[in-house]
Amino acid sequence: MVEAIEQADKASQSVALSAQSISSFDMLGIAVSTICLVHCLAMPFIITLLPILGWQFLAGKLAHRILAAFVFSFAMFAIVPGYLKHRHKNVLTGMIIGLSLVAIATFFCGLFLPESWELLLITAGNLILVATHWHNHHLTSCTHHD
Repeated sequence: MVEAIEQADKASQSVALSAQSISSFDMLGIAVSTICLVHCLAMPFIITLLPILGWQFLAGKLAHRILAAFVFSFAMFAIVPGYLKHRHKNVLTGMIIGLSLVAIATFFCGLFLPESWELLLITAGNLILVATHWHNHHLTSCTHHD
């Protein structure tokens, strides 16, 4: 995976994102991961109110998949270009682990894994992604790197 990203770096030198753009995507990534966390943690408590409000779609798999798509998009638009600038592999590792947990929770719980694992996996994945976006934001905002 690292080699593929480094090859993409060579191919995309002319389309490099500025540190400000990466920072903006990191902030959006933090926001979306947090929204996903709040959605998943609050759902057991508010699920009975959703039909009254006409928001029952928020309890379905489609809502989870849409949130996951945003989480994936902002991670790819912030963390990958950030990694290509600062080359800290722990940021790339955090993204891969966080996105993997979100993907497993979104697409495999209830099918191949117990449904009861979904909240744990999605929470862990999003917390890792929030921390990774924050670290990436810090690294791309610095003028020097360790």
